[in-house]
Amino acid sequence: MKFGKTIETNAKELPEEWQPYLIQYKLLKKNIKNIVQELDNTFKNLNIAPPTFLGDSDDASESTPDGGTDAHSIAESSSTAGQAPMEFAGVPEEIAYNIEKDSDGLVHPVITVKIRRLPAHQQQQQHTQVVELLTVAGLPENTSVILQSDGSSDTAPITISTTEPAATELGDKSNTIACADDSASNSLTVETQSDAEETQVTVRLKADQQFFDQLIEYIERMRQFEQRYTKAYNTNVDHLSTELATVTSPYKQDYQVWREIFRLYTDAQVWNRAHGDTRLSSTAREGQERFNKFARHIESLGLAQRFQNPMSARVLMSFYKLNLELTHMKLLQEMNEEATRKIIKKHDKRTHLVAKTQFPRLITIDTTSLTRALLFTIYTDLVGIVPQIDDYLCPMCLNIAWRPLRLECSHVFCSRCVVKASKRRMFNCPVCRSKNAVYRASISNIDQSLLNFLRLYFPKEIKERQRDIQRDISEEEAQMMVVHDRSGPCIIM
Repeated sequence: MKFGKTIETNAKELPEEWQPYLIQYKLLKKNIKNIVQELDNTFKNLNIAPPTFLGDSDDASESTPDGGTDAHSIAESSSTAGQAPMEFAGVPEEIAYNIEKDSDGLVHPVITVKIRRLPAHQQQQQHTQVVELLTVAGLPENTSVILQSDGSSDTAPITISTTEPAATELGDKSNTIACADDSASNSLTVETQSDAEETQVTVRLKADQQFFDQLIEYIERMRQFEQRYTKAYNTNVDHLSTELATVTSPYKQDYQVWREIFRLYTDAQVWNRAHGDTRLSSTAREGQERFNKFARHIESLGLAQRFQNPMSARVLMSFYKLNLELTHMKLLQEMNEEATRKIIKKHDKRTHLVAKTQFPRLITIDTTSLTRALLFTIYTDLVGIVPQIDDYLCPMCLNIAWRPLRLECSHVFCSRCVVKASKRRMFNCPVCRSKNAVYRASISNIDQSLLNFLRLYFPKEIKERQRDIQRDISEEEAQMMVVHDRSGPCIIM
């Protein structure tokens, strides 16, 4: 499927009010044809082949997919009847294409052609560097051609405009040829120095300028939309966070259900592939598939039906909507980035002007910063409201750190593991190896605030842990009372 059709298909998945912020790929593609035509006319009248060697050699030999003609194929066609080209008494030495950025942030594509002067016996007129134009009817209107001699001359650059006639008076040290066609509406007067060794021609194509202006306008429009959407998104998250804090209170009946929902959401790794990593590592399609799988899992478990408070169901739907909008934003950014990359590639292929290495340095589309910030907001302001047991596990037994002991190195363990480690003469911290951190621990090291927090938010897990500890202590006491060796003879008898 062609990329233009792909954009139209994917655009249907976006909200209708978001679709105007897509880059209009087909419209930009049509503008490239105007660039090729203007480029061909300009270089044909300068009697210089269009810059086919600036593009990729493989691309130059390929035909365009839409059956059109590129700059290379047009250059090989014959000149228009009744139209003679501009002829230089020299050969093109260098053709360069640059995209400049001014102080106002606007970009300007410029083509620069350096023409080397021929030996005197090969010039059509001795001691004179000739620029001849019998007609400029083929040059597009408003095309600027700037001639500059790079020699010992002090003459300023000369601008040739196709919009109005020009006239120049001769000096003693220069030769001027003024050419005009009676049938043409334009006339030119060109002045060059006879001692010039090199002439520089600067061409600014109007169609090329319009192409980049339109592309940048689409990108800027997208950025303004992202800024407005970010404000609205943060407002919705703040409102949802307030409602979520109400329904997920540990004193409410829906707390355990919400804790299970957010645990499954974290395990689903909708946007990130590592637990606790909020960097986006999934495409829009991958994220959408994972979120749909998560939603189906919630439905299959019947968690939504276990809500006691009707407000919880509304909050869950709002949470789903935020994730769906995040998917749409990611898809919109990916489509615009791909459209920009492909249209620049097509621009280079059709015109053989290399912009793919210059344009990204001037204008970039960031597809990760905004969605990463929105994802971070979801995790911190919504998912983070409900504590998860994985954040309060003892590093030694991997159970909830009941009666948490905070060592002098700030690492937290359950008191049972600290007692066991001390009996086994493991006096250093098991995590950071802080010397004698376990040996110096006492009942004063119990973190009372954390203990109260665990008792409030994890009552079921604490009861299970207490039973496990009591069972472990009973087994140790039973082992101490068992006689291990009965094989020896009775010492009494």
